[in-house]
Amino acid sequence: MIGGLAWVSGVLALLSFLLVCALAGRRVALAHAERRRLSTEERLRPLALALVEGESVELPRFGAYESRALARVLARYARQVSGTALAHIGGFFEDRGHIAREVAQLESRRAWRRASAAHALGGMASTSATPALLQALGDSDRDVAAAAARSLGHLGALDAVEPLVYALVDGRLPRAVSAQALLSIGPDAVPRLRGLLADAPVEVAAFAVDLIGLLGEASDSPQLVELLRDTSAEVRAHAARALGRLAAQDASDELRRALEDRIPFVRVNAAHALGAIRDAFAAPALARQARGDEFDPAEAAARALARVSPGVLVAVAAEPGSGPHLAQAVDLLHVQT
Repeated sequence: MIGGLAWVSGVLALLSFLLVCALAGRRVALAHAERRRLSTEERLRPLALALVEGESVELPRFGAYESRALARVLARYARQVSGTALAHIGGFFEDRGHIAREVAQLESRRAWRRASAAHALGGMASTSATPALLQALGDSDRDVAAAAARSLGHLGALDAVEPLVYALVDGRLPRAVSAQALLSIGPDAVPRLRGLLADAPVEVAAFAVDLIGLLGEASDSPQLVELLRDTSAEVRAHAARALGRLAAQDASDELRRALEDRIPFVRVNAAHALGAIRDAFAAPALARQARGDEFDPAEAAARALARVSPGVLVAVAAEPGSGPHLAQAVDLLHVQT
């Protein structure tokens, strides 16, 4: 019995030793891989800068590892360049077959290979990869789909606007990934986002409205104003918030009406929007809401009134029975000044 226990203890000790060795070996391998990555990227940085500047340089033929390293370096400069510089970058990767090679990797059975290829294509600045990346948005592996989304954003792929929105709504992409990709595409995405507002599911319309508020201009407000009367409270609330972000002065009348919406969080967003627009005509309505509404709408109205008309806020807060929200807004006003 004792001998058996000793044998088992010895085996467990050996397994523990082997596990420690394996972990140590993995750490060494990862450290070596990281040093190799940093060294390769540093060596390729001058070439990347030359491509960004559009210089005519003689470049060697790279293997897959070097081309991906160069793509990573170029991706860091992607938001700082446009036009001819991007064309040079894309032409470099196309001429040397790197685009075709990475696109082929999107068909790999291994998810990590597909994800790596989708990520690399975003830094290669070639719109010829867009169709393959759009297909990769539907990959069963979420990491692959997320990598494809980010790359489509880097490429400014307008054809990806609607698929990115629906990928979020369908649960295939996290909200942060889809939103960041669409923000990377930029204001050019707004016309397509506007096209999603008519007869769309509530989740699609609400997300599209949010993005229009971030990417659009005040001239985009008429369609959002109409949504303040939508049957969905979520859409109405998002439309109010977007109008505030756009500082849409022409929406003031409808936003004041939205202060009477039957749903509290719609009233909250309407108040915030009026504060952002600084609609002085909204001061009486905001004061009434701050005195008599539920907690969240009342607090939002008091804060909005501080932005719209500090003088009115102080006067109303001094009246008997004005309530805690106006008093708190006055205190905050004094702190900020």
